[in-house]
Amino acid sequence: MNKLLIVDDHRIFTDGIRFLIEHTTDLAVTGVLHLGKEVPQFLSRHAVDIMLLDIDLPDLSGFDVAKMVKQSYPDIRILALSMLDDLGSMERMSQAGARGFCIKSEGREEVFKGIQRIREGGTYWPQRYLDIRKNGLEKVSDLTLTSRETEIIPLITSGLTTGEIAEKLFISTRTVETHRKNIYRKLNIHSNVELARYAGKHKIF
Repeated sequence: MNKLLIVDDHRIFTDGIRFLIEHTTDLAVTGVLHLGKEVPQFLSRHAVDIMLLDIDLPDLSGFDVAKMVKQSYPDIRILALSMLDDLGSMERMSQAGARGFCIKSEGREEVFKGIQRIREGGTYWPQRYLDIRKNGLEKVSDLTLTSRETEIIPLITSGLTTGEIAEKLFISTRTVETHRKNIYRKLNIHSNVELARYAGKHKIF
C-alpha cells in the first residue's frame, strides 16, 4: 500500500505535495495528472494503491472520475481534495466510493493525515460531516441536490428571473423560491455569484 497517484490541476499544490511525500514518507508517487480523462489510460499501465483526487478538475468532475475508478479498480483508495467544504460534495464523494475528504485550505498536514488514515484501512472525513452522519444518514441525504434543483441552478446563474424560471418549468414562483432557498442552504452559499462559481467548478450546466 505505497503507490500513490495525484490527480489535481493546481501545479503549485501538486509540486509541493509530491516533494513532501517523496522526501518525508515511504510512499512512491507513481504520477501526477492534471485532467480526469488521463486517469483511465494511466491506471491501465501503472499500479496504484492510493489516489489523491481533486473534485474540481478542468474537464471532468472528481465525482465522475471516482465512480469510474471504483468500478474498474475497486481496491484503489481515494482521498478527495477540495477548496470547498460543502456537505453535499462530501456525501457525493462518499457515494462515489471515496474513503476520505480533505479541505485544501486546512493545509498540507491535513492531507497527510488523510493519506495515513486511508493507508491504514480507515477513513478520513471532516468532523462536521461525521457529526451529521451520527445523527442519521437521511440528514446527509437532505443536503444533496435533487434533480430539480440541479435543473434550476443553470437557469438562475444565466440571469433568468423567478417568474421566467417558473414559466419555463411550468411551476409556481413560490416553488422556484423554495428551490432557490434549499439550494443556498445545501451548498452553504448566499448569492447568485457564489452559486455561479459553484456551478462552474462542479460542471452543473
